[in-house]
Amino acid sequence: MRIALTNNVSGWHSIASVISLLLIFVFIVVLAYFSTKFVAKYQSNIINRKSNIKIIESCRIGNNKFIAIIMIGKDYYAVALGKDEITFIDRLDADGLKLDTHETLDNDDISGTSSAAGKPNFKEILSQLKNKNSKDNDIK
Repeated sequence: MRIALTNNVSGWHSIASVISLLLIFVFIVVLAYFSTKFVAKYQSNIINRKSNIKIIESCRIGNNKFIAIIMIGKDYYAVALGKDEITFIDRLDADGLKLDTHETLDNDDISGTSSAAGKPNFKEILSQLKNKNSKDNDIK
């Protein structure tokens, strides 16, 4: 009788050890994921703050060949990037480019109701959907 009780206790102890090891492993993986994200974001902010050169957009046109739009200071340029060479294509006019909202908005426009490109922002779309749903509910 005493041997059976000891085997049962050691079985539960083994299961508890495996579960605790799995929880520790998951915790370490999650901690590594978030610390990597934090470090990458921190380094990206430091590099972008100190840098006068930014890659705005790039497009692959072949094996190891790209066309990129870069911003140096306040000027935009198109360049061709190859495996061993970089070729200047042309200087671009900022008015003809479709830029992200963070590139085109000033600090005052971020809290506004529409973006600089005239497209509605998320707040406007959400309010339109709410109005549509309330009208649909009133009809029913």
